[in-house]
Amino acid sequence: MTYQGLSIPENATDDDLRAVCADYEAICLTVIEAIAGRYDPSYPFVNTKLDLITGENFPDDDPVRGKQAVYGWIQGRALEALAGHAAWCERTGRSELASRLDHIASDVLTQLRGMRDRNNGRLSFFMYPDGTPFQLDADGHPAPLEQTDPPYGFSDLFSSKGMFAAAHRLGDEAAGHQAREYIDDVEEAIWETSFRTDQISLDPKNPTEPRTGYHAHGPFMIQLGSAALLAQSRHPTAIERGLAIVEHELSSYASLDGQVNGLLEGDFFEGVDAEGQPYRDENGVILSDPGHSLEFVGLAAKFLDIANTSGDADEDQRERMDEVWPQLTIVLERNFENGYLPGPGGISKAFDLVTRQHLNTDMPWWNLPETIRAAAYCLASSEDEKEKALCRRVFRDCHNAFLKFIRPDLHLMAYQTRDESGQPVSVIPATADADPGYHTGLSLIDVIEVMKQVN
Repeated sequence: MTYQGLSIPENATDDDLRAVCADYEAICLTVIEAIAGRYDPSYPFVNTKLDLITGENFPDDDPVRGKQAVYGWIQGRALEALAGHAAWCERTGRSELASRLDHIASDVLTQLRGMRDRNNGRLSFFMYPDGTPFQLDADGHPAPLEQTDPPYGFSDLFSSKGMFAAAHRLGDEAAGHQAREYIDDVEEAIWETSFRTDQISLDPKNPTEPRTGYHAHGPFMIQLGSAALLAQSRHPTAIERGLAIVEHELSSYASLDGQVNGLLEGDFFEGVDAEGQPYRDENGVILSDPGHSLEFVGLAAKFLDIANTSGDADEDQRERMDEVWPQLTIVLERNFENGYLPGPGGISKAFDLVTRQHLNTDMPWWNLPETIRAAAYCLASSEDEKEKALCRRVFRDCHNAFLKFIRPDLHLMAYQTRDESGQPVSVIPATADADPGYHTGLSLIDVIEVMKQVN
C-alpha cells in the first residue's frame, strides 16, 4: 500500500477518520516489513537499534544502544507485536509475511525463555544477550546488577504478556502454560505492591527512582494488556481479573464525581501515597503523565470490547462494564485537554494537576497512536452525539500531530521525541531501541479494526 499522509479536516466525519486508516495500514505493513528485513538469526532478537533522527544504525559496540544492550522491555513488546501483526496479516491475506513474522517470533520466544531460565525466572531492563542483567554506573558505563527481592518489574510484565501472545499465536502449549504462570506471578506482585519498576532512566527530565510510599498506576495499566490477551484466548478468569484492574484504576487514580478536592473531573494521576491519596512530591506537585492516562483509556476500552464480544461475561460483569464506559470518555477528554500542545502538535510528557502547568513539554511519539486508539474505541461505544464529536476531535488532532512524527524516508517510522518548538530531539523516552511495532503498530491495527464498527 502507498502512504499518502492524509490529514483530517476541521469538521471531521467518521468517513474522514476511516479514510486515514489506509495510511495506518501502510504504516503497519512498512514498519513490520522493515523489522522483519532487519532480522538476523545469528542475533535472535528483534533489532530496532536505529537512530530515528539520522537514519543510521547505532554502533554495535555502543554500551547503551548497541547489540550487547538487550532491553527486556523491547523484546517483550516485540513478541506481542510480532504475534499481533502476524494475526492481522493472516486475516488480510498476507500469509507469506505472517509466516515470516511467526518464524522470527519463534526464535525470539526460545531465546527469551532460555535467558529467563538462566536468570532465576527474571528478565531485566538491560541484559547482555545471555540474559545477564546490568545497570549503568555514574559515568554511564555498564556495571553488574545484583538482583534482590522483590523480583518482578516492567521487563517481566512486558515479557510475560509478549511470551503468552507469541506462544498462543504459535500454538506452543508448553510455552503458553509457562507464560500464563509468569503473567499470574507478575499480577500477584502488582496487587501485593511488591512490584518495582526496573526502568533505568536515560532522560534526566524523566527520573524513575523508587520513592517511599509511592504506588504507581502503570503496572496495573500494562497488566490490562495481559488481561485482554487472556480474554481473547477465552481464559476463564480473564474477564474478572481485567475488570477488577479497570475498576481499581478508576477508583484509585482518577478524580471522578468530585472525589479529589481541588482536581478537575477526569484528572488522572500517576501515583498514590500510602493512604491512597494523590501522591504529592516535596514541591506539592501531583504528577500526571497525560499520555499514560490516555493509554490507560485505550487499553481499558480494548479489554472491555474483547470481554463484551467474547460472550463470556456474566450479568454482573456486563453491568459493571456498562458503568465503566462513560468514565473512560471523561478521562479521555480531561487528559487530552491537560496534555495536548496545539502549536507544535503533540502530547506533553508531564503535567502538574495542582498548578495546571506542563512540567515537561517534550512530546514522545507513542502517546499519539495510543490516544487515537482510545478515541476510536470510545467513539465506537458511544451513543451520545456530544461524546462522539469529542472523540472525533481527539482522533483528528492526534492524527494530524502524528503526521509530524512520521518519516516517509525511513520505513514510515516515527521520531521518538519532538520538543515544544516541534523539532525532533535526541531524547530517549524509555529505551534507545525504536518501537518494534508495539505502541504504533498494535494501536493502529486496533484502530483499523474498530473503525469498521463505527456506523
